[in-house]
Amino acid sequence: MSLFFLILSLISFFLSILFFFFMHGKRKKNQYVLEDTVSKPKFTILIPARDESQVISTLLESIKTQTRKIPMKDVYVIVEKDSDPTVLICEKYGASVIIRKHLDGQSKGYALKEAIEFLKEHQFFYDAYFIFDADNVMDKNYLKEMETDYKKGYGISMGYRNFKNGQSLVSTSAGLTYTMINTLINRPGIKDKKNIMVMGTGFYIHGKYIKEWGTFPFHSLTEDVEISYYATLHGISTNYNEKAQFYDEQPEKFHQSVLQRKRWIRGYFSNLFSYIPKFRKKILEHPWNVGSLYSMMYGIFPVLFFVLGLLMALCSCVVSLIQKHVGVMGYVLVFGMFLITLYFSLLFFTFLLIYLDREKLNISRSMKFWALLYHPFFLMSYVYVFILTLFQKDIKWERIDHSITDIS
Repeated sequence: MSLFFLILSLISFFLSILFFFFMHGKRKKNQYVLEDTVSKPKFTILIPARDESQVISTLLESIKTQTRKIPMKDVYVIVEKDSDPTVLICEKYGASVIIRKHLDGQSKGYALKEAIEFLKEHQFFYDAYFIFDADNVMDKNYLKEMETDYKKGYGISMGYRNFKNGQSLVSTSAGLTYTMINTLINRPGIKDKKNIMVMGTGFYIHGKYIKEWGTFPFHSLTEDVEISYYATLHGISTNYNEKAQFYDEQPEKFHQSVLQRKRWIRGYFSNLFSYIPKFRKKILEHPWNVGSLYSMMYGIFPVLFFVLGLLMALCSCVVSLIQKHVGVMGYVLVFGMFLITLYFSLLFFTFLLIYLDREKLNISRSMKFWALLYHPFFLMSYVYVFILTLFQKDIKWERIDHSITDIS
């Protein structure tokens, strides 16, 4: 039995490496860019903002002070009721307000759907539609840098997501999740001209596609994952622009991060299982963007098989101990060694993340040190969150309370 688990462990590690090379093997011509761009594009910014009066002003202020100007009337803040204090703040800044009429759909995707359909109804069309969360803040050169991507013909482009509130261990660890995706997926991806993984906020969609759709067709728990899959399946070019920085707020408390990650996990796997058959069918057609298709289809599988390999190795050790009739201390020693090995492996992984983005991360040197020690525990807690997700049927979008943060 010990040998059986050992073999399963080796197979899992082999599959982990195999999927990794499938994802990151260089395949050229994975994207094509649009040619129907304009020299002076007209931009709009869409901001879903349900009860966001506490933070919306900092985002609007950052939009107002952009080096690449955009009329404030072309900034649309989407609220659920006209009594929301957010409305008065928007009026102060000259931003437009869209009040939702259909509240049966409680997610960002449905709010954006109503906004785009409202703009279509009133014959307002734009060359690029930027999507932001109300708690974000733009760097003053964000739109200027993103305009270069629009002129290069990218259908979707996302900026660099930095820390707005990196003052606590939980918020810093939550933010490092995005650093991980950018470092391991998006940064290598753009070098190989592959599609990126869009992450929720701080990106634009080319007006050509919004006009074709006539709506916002992504309404899952993780509409960003859905957009990423759709773009890859339909050959929409994407880019990750590190020069276009914006700042995003992360949950301050652990239980808030659990709520957030449960939605991510459920939404990710729901979209993945929905798109895998579509990816397989597309790959059989031998498309020009096959590298991007493989990368999206195998996304998290290298990590899953690596974790499975570790668990099988642990099972092999436990069975071996049982066969040798060792005492309790023997099991404690094995589990202890396993946890220590796992911790230091994740510690090294966290060190690489922080080191590679050391010049960009908006966190103090001392927080980098403490996050280095804490983040491995945060990563291990994904197992706990995953188990919770398996046994909870109704997972939906839930509001996370904001902190007042000055990033200056």
